[in-house]
Amino acid sequence: MLKRLFLLFALVSSTVPAFADQYGAFEQYADGSSIKPFTRDLGGVLGSATFHSARSLGFSGFDIGLRGGMQFSPDRDNLILRNRGVKVFGLPWMQAEIGLPFKFDGFIRGISYQGLTIAGGGLRYGLRKLSDTPWSPQMLFSAVGHSVVHQHFSASQAGGSLVVSAGIPVFTPYAGGGFDRTRLVVRSSTLDPNFNGSVVTTIQSRYTAGMQFRPWTFFYIHLAYVLLHGQSGSEAGMGLRF
Repeated sequence: MLKRLFLLFALVSSTVPAFADQYGAFEQYADGSSIKPFTRDLGGVLGSATFHSARSLGFSGFDIGLRGGMQFSPDRDNLILRNRGVKVFGLPWMQAEIGLPFKFDGFIRGISYQGLTIAGGGLRYGLRKLSDTPWSPQMLFSAVGHSVVHQHFSASQAGGSLVVSAGIPVFTPYAGGGFDRTRLVVRSSTLDPNFNGSVVTTIQSRYTAGMQFRPWTFFYIHLAYVLLHGQSGSEAGMGLRF
């Protein structure tokens, strides 16, 4: 059992690349043409892996797990990461969720990773009656927000998604579509100091298609393909759901 859990943890962790300080390239390469695509890429990764089913937890339900989201390559104009030699980038998460009355779920997430300190959370609302009948369609709306602090920039992100799923207890396909609005403030740019203090805001699309597997009653793992403002990526996670 422990060996299997370790292997699954390794699988999820492998979805988040371990480049040395990917985001530390910001100060060195940030200029007027690269800040906006960098903001789009950051916002897309922040909005990833916020759901893995369209079924709400139900009152007093609980879910805790690991999440990971990544983009397979930076935007072609994101020279902040490209000039750093970054090919793939992403973020890992710890996330805890709780079922609330009236088909609401609340969740919090956070991480300190490669110079970034991020705190986030959100709400989900089930749009259909809870059902565990095989292949009964479920639908929910998910809203999430994050606050990001880095030595060279700060950012905030807000997003929303509409999610649908249907399946059996062992596996559940799910799909979602939504948006991410990201606001970034430049704290330090050595390439072009004139942009210090400038603010950039982006709004971009996000689409998800994935599968949740439950090999044991309370344990799950999920894998998904994501399309972030036209850029391919993936997300994955595992956890305990009661």
